[in-house]
Amino acid sequence: MTAITDYSKWDHIDISDDESDCHPNIEKETWFRLKRRQREEKEQEQNARKAELEKGIKAGLARVAELEQRSAAVKAEGGDVDGEDPVALTVEAEELQKAVEAKRKEVESIERNKTWNWENMCHVTEERTIINKSADSEAKDTTMRSALPPKLAAALGEKPRAVTAPGPETTTQEVHSYSDFVQEHEDVMEKYSELHSMEKTRDFLRQHGDILFADHCQSYLLLSCLEDEMNGKHERMKLVARQSQLLSSITELAVSLRRPPQDVVPALFLRLDEAEHSQRFRDGVNDFVAKVQNRAVEKRKEMEAEEAEGLDHETIELTKEERMGPGGLDPLEVFPTLPEKMQIAFDQKDTPMLQEALLELTDEERKYHMKRVVDSGLWVPGAGGSTRVEDEENDNDEEEEEEAAGQAVGEVTGEAPGTKVPASPPSPTGVGSSEEA
Repeated sequence: MTAITDYSKWDHIDISDDESDCHPNIEKETWFRLKRRQREEKEQEQNARKAELEKGIKAGLARVAELEQRSAAVKAEGGDVDGEDPVALTVEAEELQKAVEAKRKEVESIERNKTWNWENMCHVTEERTIINKSADSEAKDTTMRSALPPKLAAALGEKPRAVTAPGPETTTQEVHSYSDFVQEHEDVMEKYSELHSMEKTRDFLRQHGDILFADHCQSYLLLSCLEDEMNGKHERMKLVARQSQLLSSITELAVSLRRPPQDVVPALFLRLDEAEHSQRFRDGVNDFVAKVQNRAVEKRKEMEAEEAEGLDHETIELTKEERMGPGGLDPLEVFPTLPEKMQIAFDQKDTPMLQEALLELTDEERKYHMKRVVDSGLWVPGAGGSTRVEDEENDNDEEEEEEAAGQAVGEVTGEAPGTKVPASPPSPTGVGSSEEA
């Protein structure tokens, strides 16, 4: 009759990320770490007890063999040898044998009641990776990927970079802008960023990999981390950072295996089941969290500095009526019509350059431009503003306008109105105000 296999040991498997017994007031990641620590401590105690029992069994069996040998020697001699009683030796051997059997039963009980989990249910006997070289050498990826947006790179303190996705030849996709991508897929990315369970994350990645492995998705998660940290949502930032690092790890593994990211999702999660890879991943997440925290502090300082600078340099916009000069002209309309050299001179408040610009013009051009400069208020002729046009009734008096323009030319060039301009005019004292003139 064929023996029936006992599968009862698989009835109670410990699931490390089971949320059913988690108290609502306890953070899930903390609960998982606590359960894992308790499980490891229990396993260590059981292993230590098992090792102690096996050592006792080994010593007991050796002692029993020794007693049986001595008892046989005494019986062969036909009586007591060196004062040893064969009956006493036999009794001692039987007691030791009973103690050994009791220890064996305890070891069997430990093995029978052992809690099974993903770490001790099975072990790797052989591991290898097979890559089809011929297929990879011919495959070319035509998928277009966009680089990290400059504003996003500046916000994160990184340089923009372009990422080429590995894998076989695929259909060329349209490159969307970051804003269009977020508007279209924000619900999927938000749902992914809120997943706590690794199993649910794995299934979600396999279901929505075409969206989550896009460059814009990783950019969105990076900005979400920075925004959450700046808004004081530290726990959410750590969760989003973990989800972001999962995408980065899958992308890196895909590059090394030259496969599409969707194909390596199961392989990555199998690696994370191993203690060494899991610890390395957690270290990477912690480093990333530290970078986000430092960047949030720097970004907050930059925003405060920009805000303070904006308050110090508040701009007041004037209406056209308020900008009108004494002659009824708008300086913003007059300035672009001036010769280029005169514009530069007024912009830099450089009187010698203004003199040179006027010397390059004819008499009519000098009077024309200086009249417009005076009427717009760009230049105020006369000391103390005595020749400034103040009476609006005299604005249409051509003689007074020509006289004011001629006086302005004389002030700039250093000659009286109506005189010939010398080849090397004397240096005036200023530009733009009656006091400087």
